[in-house]
Amino acid sequence: MSRQVEQALLSLMPTLGSDLPPPLVELAGSLLAQSRIRASALKPDEEVARMYACANLACDRMKISLDLPPIQPRPPIPPRLYKNLYTYLENVLPKSTAAGRSSAPRIRTPSGKVKQAVGSPTSEERPLPSRQTPSKAESLNQFRTPSKQEKATPTRRTRKSPGNPAKAKMQPWIQPVIRFLCARTHHQTLAPAMLAGMEFVLIHGGNYTTDEWVMQNTTSLVAAIYFFVTMRARAITSGEAVDREDYVPQRKTIINLLQQARAEVTMLGMEDHEAWQDWTVVSPRDFDAAVERVNDKEWLQADWYRGITDIVQNSQAGDVSMTDAGYVDAPQEAVRRADTMFQDRYDLLSEARRAEYTVWKEDMLSRIAALTKEPGTMEVDSS
Repeated sequence: MSRQVEQALLSLMPTLGSDLPPPLVELAGSLLAQSRIRASALKPDEEVARMYACANLACDRMKISLDLPPIQPRPPIPPRLYKNLYTYLENVLPKSTAAGRSSAPRIRTPSGKVKQAVGSPTSEERPLPSRQTPSKAESLNQFRTPSKQEKATPTRRTRKSPGNPAKAKMQPWIQPVIRFLCARTHHQTLAPAMLAGMEFVLIHGGNYTTDEWVMQNTTSLVAAIYFFVTMRARAITSGEAVDREDYVPQRKTIINLLQQARAEVTMLGMEDHEAWQDWTVVSPRDFDAAVERVNDKEWLQADWYRGITDIVQNSQAGDVSMTDAGYVDAPQEAVRRADTMFQDRYDLLSEARRAEYTVWKEDMLSRIAALTKEPGTMEVDSS
């Protein structure tokens, strides 16, 4: 497999020669392996160009750091189809891999790793840690009754402070909005998983996150978590992954549902500015950025995401059978995967095709009979 990846890289950069940078080969192989997990259900004509597209993506991500020659793509599939495949893989595969491989390999000594993590001199040059003896007043502070000023209700900023983990909580609108989205799309069984995902990102470890991007894009993060949870449920029930044709309609549906939630969801006993704290309008670009952020941060590797399998399997038959649009539907027949030889579109003798043919045949025969009975039809010129 490594030899095939190298050949794809050489075909993309014919002026490079036979000496390929090891980080480039390693990144191309890593992207190929990740694509088989994150984009496992490509169409047969797209599957042919999977390795070539991953190699092209690796070259584009490392062309500056490795000073690569001009890239000349010659994909094995039509250009328009290849462009769509490349764009889809670029959005699905995280960019953190490229950043991690961009620097040249370094040789570390056992103490070198410690020095890099701590950012201080070696243990021989660093004095032993010491702590000052607390004063009498500091020792007795823990036994004193707190004053009224100390018992005051924490402000909104204090409630979100990392130094106050016992009172850290999510924004008030997150839970009712997620329940609204799940109720509208009949995904009530998946609501706990979505709430667990938001809590993992916002209050991981008991402290509220200090990530500026998360605090400024909380609404987009809700949309991305909803998207990934429903996509996971669909993959478990039907064996199908979301491709580029399904991605855009689902993105539009989720954004519209968020707009409806903002207009219809009400929270009693709270002022509007407090209830909808950190709410923002989500655009398609914001949604794409949130999906990419979730992939880059690897939040989907946590237990809250892996537990979706148990939720779906414990549900009643047909409760979470997903359709192409991401909504719940009645129980259907087993769906054939896109990478198998037998496809429904080629099964011309299936029961559904035979039933359609029977209806079509009866309709055509009735039309022919009606035309033959009309006067003046089917006249033959005998001259």
